[in-house]
Amino acid sequence: MTGLRIREITRRDLEPTVAVWQRSRAQGQPWVEERMGYTQEQNRKHFRDVVMRQEQVWVAEEGDAIVGLLSLAAGQVGQLFVDPPAQGRGVGSALLQKAKLLWPQGLTLFTFQRNERARAFYERRGFRAVTFGISPEPESEPDVKYVWEPDVASDPAPN
Repeated sequence: MTGLRIREITRRDLEPTVAVWQRSRAQGQPWVEERMGYTQEQNRKHFRDVVMRQEQVWVAEEGDAIVGLLSLAAGQVGQLFVDPPAQGRGVGSALLQKAKLLWPQGLTLFTFQRNERARAFYERRGFRAVTFGISPEPESEPDVKYVWEPDVASDPAPN
């Protein structure tokens, strides 16, 4: 994808990143977003005070517009969202590739069982479902844990 740049988030990116996060969640998991009813201020506060403090966060930028985001902590993808108008153009794949480069020994992530589009996206990129359960409160939604492990067969043998 030409013109796409992935970089670490800055404080000035908070508003546009939270806007992308909200739009993507509203599209991908509307049943949760409608039930939870988070306000824009609640989302901003959670992203700033929890996500940005507990995880490394990167944004995908085209020109001067943020079109996606990735958060990662100790090999677990916490957030991977792409603005709906930018979906299907390789942004999510580029962000996931960034996560694999940052944590080459393997990744885990969770998504909601009902989010079939996200599940198919991860499965096409080498993730496999390992556990089905319920997400923690307050969502308490059926979820699935995915794991990506590097292809050790393609890694060169140690000398």
